[in-house]
Amino acid sequence: MISPSLRSLTFFSVLLLFASLIDANPVLKRESRTSAPSGATVVRSSGAVSGEYSTVQAAVDSLADDGSDQVIFIYEGTYTEQVYIDRDGQTTIMGQTSDTSSYAGNTVTITYSLSLASADDDDSTGTLRVHKDDFALYNVNVKNSFGKASTDGQALALSAYGTNHGYYGVGFYSYQDTILAETGNQFYGSCYIEGAVDYIFGQYARAYFHQSTLASVGAGAITANGRSSSDGVSLYVINESTITTSSSATTSLEGQVYLGRPWAAYARVVYTSCSLGDLINSAGWEEWSSSEPNTDGVTFAEYDSTGEGASGTRASFATTLTSTSGYTISDVLGSDYADWVDSDYL
Repeated sequence: MISPSLRSLTFFSVLLLFASLIDANPVLKRESRTSAPSGATVVRSSGAVSGEYSTVQAAVDSLADDGSDQVIFIYEGTYTEQVYIDRDGQTTIMGQTSDTSSYAGNTVTITYSLSLASADDDDSTGTLRVHKDDFALYNVNVKNSFGKASTDGQALALSAYGTNHGYYGVGFYSYQDTILAETGNQFYGSCYIEGAVDYIFGQYARAYFHQSTLASVGAGAITANGRSSSDGVSLYVINESTITTSSSATTSLEGQVYLGRPWAAYARVVYTSCSLGDLINSAGWEEWSSSEPNTDGVTFAEYDSTGEGASGTRASFATTLTSTSGYTISDVLGSDYADWVDSDYL
């Protein structure tokens, strides 16, 4: 028989173990960020006081371009503007929220409407254009509200050029080409990404999407990776994420969405431990076009897919993996990823 003192010690030990397990998985913590941290540059949509800004771009422009670490805090509101960031030094933007662990409680939205029909190139359409290294964005919705078009419908929410980018609890919304993950190492944690056509695309970046929701609002391919040679570095890995139909979709998308198509002949996209809804076509992946399939050198792979969209015969150029070797976060972002990826979102 266990003595009362030993029984109490055992119960206390279990409590300690439970607490340590919770602490080891901090992404589950619900924390508020409702006021600006000390030293932050403040953006307020209405009622801004001396030293604060009413637009995000004005706050960005106010930052010293001297390599220093800078933080911008945005209070609740909708900000209709394009934002361009290219300063030297770590730049962090935080949105007001009652729950930092998810995009669901975001109260800050940056929105703009612009498509390729009225712009010089894809990048120029972006609501948020980040042309710098060392950038982090927390709990902000970024939207391009242009919508669907028969031609020149490219309308980016985010254009990301640079390395060591982290996006945490961010909502990205558009129809075509939502996220341009173009260069460097990029991490997306607990994000919501909505679109229909090629809504994660780019040519040179290594990007890791973790515990996020990819929601299709129309038929099409989710990813369009543009790796153009066998020695190209670009790679997109989507890990432990949910692939689903957006609540904004106006018709059933069952079987009408593909995990990706190859923008170039050596495209690389891998889904690991993802839940795939019935919107995913049984082939899984599709050619770029009938006249230019671009499939000879692709790496289109899945590991441990589940859900209704995981069944069926995959395309002949697709691969089913037996492990995640070569596609872990350290494989994608490098062994030093912990130096810049926020561990609360792992």
